[in-house]
Amino acid sequence: MSHGHHDLYDQRQSFYLPSNSTTRGAVSLFLLIGVAVFALGLSTGEQTRTWGALLFNTFFFFALALGGSAFAAMQDVIGAKWGRPIMRIHESFTSFVPIAGALFVSIILCVKFNVGGAQGLYSWIQEPDSIHHFWGKRTWLVENFWVIRDILAVAVIVGLVYWQIGMKTARDRAFVAGNKEEAHKMGEKVRDTLRYWSAPILVVYSLMFSLLAFDLLMALAPTWFSTLWGGWLFAVMMQTLMATLMITMWSLKGTAIGQYIQRQQFHDVGKLMHGFTIFFAYLTYAHVLTYWYGNMPEETEYFIHRLHAPWSYIVVIAPLVSFIIPLYGLIPKASKWTKMIAVPIATGILVAQWFTYMLVVMPEVVGEKGMGLPYIELGVFFGVFGLFLASVFAFGRRNPMVAVADPLLHASLAEAHH
Repeated sequence: MSHGHHDLYDQRQSFYLPSNSTTRGAVSLFLLIGVAVFALGLSTGEQTRTWGALLFNTFFFFALALGGSAFAAMQDVIGAKWGRPIMRIHESFTSFVPIAGALFVSIILCVKFNVGGAQGLYSWIQEPDSIHHFWGKRTWLVENFWVIRDILAVAVIVGLVYWQIGMKTARDRAFVAGNKEEAHKMGEKVRDTLRYWSAPILVVYSLMFSLLAFDLLMALAPTWFSTLWGGWLFAVMMQTLMATLMITMWSLKGTAIGQYIQRQQFHDVGKLMHGFTIFFAYLTYAHVLTYWYGNMPEETEYFIHRLHAPWSYIVVIAPLVSFIIPLYGLIPKASKWTKMIAVPIATGILVAQWFTYMLVVMPEVVGEKGMGLPYIELGVFFGVFGLFLASVFAFGRRNPMVAVADPLLHASLAEAHH
């Protein structure tokens, strides 16, 4: 069947994300679980642990959401055509960025004013002398400076995402409303604007993301440092983005939105998932190797702490599920577009990387006593996951989930047809 301009125009009303009572019920249940467990954690003397769980779960989904925006910018700057049928899917993830921003600002302000014992997250605020011997640290980790620069970083990211994705959805809404000429003009203008501005946007995203990664996650261990930290979290971000995109593409395959997703898109997302798996493993190895041969106490302590129970299980299992299985499982061509192989591998990556985030945050938060069953971490996960799903569904109800007025989508579909 020909997927041309007329086809898109005729079907334009069917590209919204269907919302039914089951999904609404599930989202409400997740939110309820999250709020209940968060309140329970704060009221049972597990305050610092509860804030830590909120921090790493928010960062997990924030990285996914920002990754959706960054991946769109990467394609816009080079005018890539292959990903146009699926671009709106990962752009829908960006609807969570403002929510993540609000959660980050709430955490930062609660730390600043010690609401619910949140200040226990960052030992350098409670004991400034602990970083006195580290000149760079004591200059950088100053409480008010930390609060101001991180709230500014969040504001810059949210503003840029609104501008970038807002332009693209406005042109598509014009197309759906029936203003073909206006949508065509807007489409050309948006393509040219983003071709010019996407590279600077990516630079700003990388700087702001690295700043938040340093200040919110690395600052939990104030005497430890890693110059690879921003890059390593970028690798985790892109691997989890490809895994989430793969699962979402398959879940939409039977709908009007999914009819334009061909084998090529599954294959390419599978290749990127494979590539970022190797990139993530390479940066992890580079991290550990440098600390091993440097053998400096303030650096090695971070890893030694995590080689003891209960964290040692994650150290063994997570690399197996997020690296070894995808590394070999995604080598055959067919595995990238075979649902029974690609979806379990992608799910495994997401679960393993969630545990990786837990491994980064929770040992610093709960200290030597460990934490038993991760019921607070899982409960808060469901809450933040509920917010993520709610934002994506709300985006999909307002905006078509196929970029119908994108001139490069028409070019992509014409090429696929020939």
